[in-house]
Amino acid sequence: MLNTKMNYGFTTLATDWNDKELNSVGIRLIKIVLFFIPRANPDHEKLYPYVAKWLIEIDESGVLVREIGLDENNVPLFSAPDDRNFGFWTDSDKKFEIEELEPSTKEEFDLLWQKVVQNV
Repeated sequence: MLNTKMNYGFTTLATDWNDKELNSVGIRLIKIVLFFIPRANPDHEKLYPYVAKWLIEIDESGVLVREIGLDENNVPLFSAPDDRNFGFWTDSDKKFEIEELEPSTKEEFDLLWQKVVQNV
């Protein structure tokens, strides 16, 4: 990743979670059956319903490197990956084209990333 150019942008994909779905009987049963398997995002899953958009960092091939979940006021809720959470997008095989994203900058990403890190 030394000479890789990173790109930054916003997406509203996967912002349609809600508490009712995450706490449905079916999901709770699945969690009970799979309780012995470590969860990929134990600290962040409960915040997914509050994500209004994602600020993401992608490499030249569209692979996601880091992500920040933002609420409706653009306040960062969490960042990933971290020590306990793989990340929603960073743990998926989704590749983004830069054209799919609302443009952002490295400076904006780093500023929001630091806000999350400092609040942990």
